[in-house]
Amino acid sequence: MLSLARDLVKVRSKGDDSEIKPLTVCFWSDLMSNPAVMYGLFSPKPRRLDYDPNKVKVMGTKNGMINQINIRTVEDLDSIQEELLGMPLLLRVHAQFEQQNVPANDQKFEGDLALLVDTSHPMIRPELEEALERARRILQARGKVCIQLDFGPAIDQWLRTTYPKGCCTLGNLKPHKARLFITNYSKPTACFDCTTLWHIFFLCWTFSAPCYKAYRTCKCTDIIIRPTTPIVRRTTLPSGKVVEITR
Repeated sequence: MLSLARDLVKVRSKGDDSEIKPLTVCFWSDLMSNPAVMYGLFSPKPRRLDYDPNKVKVMGTKNGMINQINIRTVEDLDSIQEELLGMPLLLRVHAQFEQQNVPANDQKFEGDLALLVDTSHPMIRPELEEALERARRILQARGKVCIQLDFGPAIDQWLRTTYPKGCCTLGNLKPHKARLFITNYSKPTACFDCTTLWHIFFLCWTFSAPCYKAYRTCKCTDIIIRPTTPIVRRTTLPSGKVVEITR
């Protein structure tokens, strides 16, 4: 397992009160051991996070994190919108990456990350507001809707920057569990969310996936948001100083 804190990265010292970036990550284990790493929004408590619910929205409870918000009415959506746009949002996501270089220099990463999203940032808020307004119109028409905040592409780009390819590289960015769903129906079936290579190697998928996607299109409107703003990673040095790691 390769640490993301490589010799090639640039480290900038930051205080806990520094400006919150649009997308910030740290290892989940780092957040639990030193919660202050996320801009001082969290405080240390044994085996759980302590925070002010008026300053940060955590997707989950003390018993576990969640990635789906179920709504039924326009009022439910309005309540969710007020929370989402009013404060930073913390999610627990899972990322995977594997790369084989020639000459031999295999690199692999897999683990849980804490992802802090500043939904008020101008690179994120306008698209999110537009999606919520579209969802409101669908709900008013008694339709089914599913908003998907997909942070996978941003994580992909961050991993590609962290692990640059060599002259001869076989790389594999595996599907990340890094989505948040807001729906009055259901989230999409993950097994049909695959690359076009599945068309070539799995004929069963080739025939079944279009049928499922056509059925879902008839039943529910999927609104997908894929933030592309660069990710910043924060960590704590042995001295206790919080730093941001960038390239």
